Amino acid sequence: MINYRVEYTATDDLISQAINIDRQVYSKSDVGKINACKQWLNVNNEIYTFLLDGNKLVGYINFVHLTDECFELFLQGKMKDYRLSIEDILPFEHGNNRCLFMSMAILQEYRDTDAINMLRQAFDKKIKMLEGKGVYIKDVVIDCVNLDEIEYSIKRLNASYIKNSYNGKIYYTNDMYSNKIVPKISLELLNKDNIKPMALIQYEIFNKYWCGYADYIKELKSRENNLPVSYIIKYKRKNVGIVGLYELKDYPDVIWFNWLGILPEYRNLGIGTEALFKIIKIAKTYNRKEFRLVTYKVWNSKAQRIYEKTLKIAEPYKNEYDWQKGIKEGKAMIFSSSLDNRGYRIKKWNNKYIDLNDDIRLHNESMRLLKQDKLIN
Repeated sequence: MINYRVEYTATDDLISQAINIDRQVYSKSDVGKINACKQWLNVNNEIYTFLLDGNKLVGYINFVHLTDECFELFLQGKMKDYRLSIEDILPFEHGNNRCLFMSMAILQEYRDTDAINMLRQAFDKKIKMLEGKGVYIKDVVIDCVNLDEIEYSIKRLNASYIKNSYNGKIYYTNDMYSNKIVPKISLELLNKDNIKPMALIQYEIFNKYWCGYADYIKELKSRENNLPVSYIIKYKRKNVGIVGLYELKDYPDVIWFNWLGILPEYRNLGIGTEALFKIIKIAKTYNRKEFRLVTYKVWNSKAQRIYEKTLKIAEPYKNEYDWQKGIKEGKAMIFSSSLDNRGYRIKKWNNKYIDLNDDIRLHNESMRLLKQDKLIN
């Protein structure tokens, strides 16, 4: 039986356990140093929120008050938390405080339990406790190094993407607990009843460049295969977009993101970002290490803004043997992030061949089938 409890006072044992969680969750360069943590605590002993199962540390949040100079360095992507010295950290002070949400880490075996919500609630309580002392959080900067931190920053802390840092993405908020509404969407798996609505949405959004109706038909006929999988995005009971996943047999560690499209009248509501987070959770069930997508900077500029603020690596794709029109006119891009919660550091794709020409063949066959099935003229 799980017996969660919360601690706000750091001990040597809790700090040691926190470092061990870091080793599971972060890449080697982002793992904390016990001596540095102890030095920070000498300046501010209220920076930690710990969640325990009995005497076992399950997860923690580290939240520190910074000097103005150090805060600005984080905003500019010129500072990393492992470089913080005692001169950079301040005690929580009466009045406004500028803070770094340094880290939120949780043991792998507790990730699909109530632990994450318990930890967040404990942190919320910590902020209220500080407010009770007259300590108010004016600004927060977050240097996110994984997808979970990015999702939490956007959905819970109401933070906005600023720029890339050395090994992550910088987010900022001055309204950490606003009443921001995250759109409630659902993903409905492709089936015989929704294949035509999905095809028409796909055609409306993408017909100028490509369509994938032929792949929808193949997917529906061969459900014994794990991938590809395609979904229609539903918002307020309406069909508003499409999204999916697929694989390339030559790259078994990679799961590829496919067909994110939102109808024009439902854009700029956060639906695309929320759909991305939902499909990433589905992608993690396939036990692949890498999440990647190919898109076109010119032709898919709206979706690309979502990828830029969310996924870790962005790079041009310029393989000399692949579809040159997409590479040169569309300005093909590959975006990537790690799906591994044990510190796996993803590398650039470096122009390995992915066969964009197949999109042209797929488009031509899909247009033929759309007309054959009288979905378009």
